[in-house]
Amino acid sequence: MEFKLNIFTLNCWGIPIISKNRKERIIALTKYLNSSQHTIVCLQEIWSENDYLYLKEHLRNNLPYSYYFYSGVLGSGLCIFSKWIIQDVFFHQWSLNGYIHKIHHGDWFGGKGVGLCRIKCGERLINVYCTHLHAEYHEDDIYLAHRVLQAYSTAELVNLTKYPADVSILAGDLNTGPGDLSYRIITQLPSLIDPYDIPFEGTNMNIKKPSGTSETANNSYTDKKLAESSPEGKRIDHILYHVNPSWEAEVVNFGNPLEDRVPGESFSYSDHNAVTLELKLSAVKSKNDQKQLKMDSCFEVTAVQAIKVCEEAIDIIMKSKKLFLTSGGLLFMFLLGTVGFWPNKIIYDIVKIVITGFCFYYILMGTLWNKIEMNSLKAGLNALQNFNRRNTEVTNINTTLEECKDIE
Repeated sequence: MEFKLNIFTLNCWGIPIISKNRKERIIALTKYLNSSQHTIVCLQEIWSENDYLYLKEHLRNNLPYSYYFYSGVLGSGLCIFSKWIIQDVFFHQWSLNGYIHKIHHGDWFGGKGVGLCRIKCGERLINVYCTHLHAEYHEDDIYLAHRVLQAYSTAELVNLTKYPADVSILAGDLNTGPGDLSYRIITQLPSLIDPYDIPFEGTNMNIKKPSGTSETANNSYTDKKLAESSPEGKRIDHILYHVNPSWEAEVVNFGNPLEDRVPGESFSYSDHNAVTLELKLSAVKSKNDQKQLKMDSCFEVTAVQAIKVCEEAIDIIMKSKKLFLTSGGLLFMFLLGTVGFWPNKIIYDIVKIVITGFCFYYILMGTLWNKIEMNSLKAGLNALQNFNRRNTEVTNINTTLEECKDIE
């Protein structure tokens, strides 16, 4: 008994008004998907509901089942298309997702999270998780703790829901590459396999592994300086999978499926490159669990590093709280102390309004917003610490049992 899955993922860069050639690219993507053999499609940054409805309408013959994950102010930007019926759906919105005052980044307004569609293919169940983690934006990466806890929350969801599915697929723009802390959290906790790490042999030796998926030289939207300094870009878009012990998976195809340019045009399908993965799954009688044990052991080290990131972020938030409240308090006292001294002119009224706005902003950031972020960080930190405590206790119990056996 065997069956095949052909998965496709792409960050579509579909921001209304801002994204270049958005409508033309959506139309071109639709044409490609209609001519392809993909059975499951995961898209990110579909920020316009009209774009989703266009895709849904024009893909209904080949991919008749779909789901859009509504969330936040703008929507999560996530949607899944499937050849087979979508049996169950679930969306988990992250509590930490950027800052409301970073309007130019916009992640907070999207209400990002991870969406799950449980797909039924005959008697088989397929869990498909689509997600888009917070980007770095700057070299100092002020969102590291946010992304680490998003990765942990995603990994926990996959780990808790992957059974009884026969196969689980996590696809999307993870904004993290191999070796990064967030990447290790996502792959190690739920034991997700990155097909890039599989040594292809025999009939699979001709498979061309995907290159970078963001800021690559072959993409028309990549900055020329970045393209020259790092032509391969970053591999931050992934398709990862976990197979139930009663099945084994063979990678049939894996790579970047789209052409560098939309046919007949001078631009690419998106500012990211797409990734595709084709798996052939076969039933087996038994499966070795040694890899699972190894992954659990690796995650203990990763969890300690994640805890350190969270603790450092909490220290920074405590310091920023003092800074915001001090600044807000000084402005408030200044406004209070200068009552009656301002000349009755429009320009001074404008100055007072501006100062009042800053005063309100600082006090709001030092109280309400600071408390929200602090509680979200504490929630993630407690979960990570609980994982470490659980593993320590299990290890101690196993050691005690072994000692008892030796005595007997």
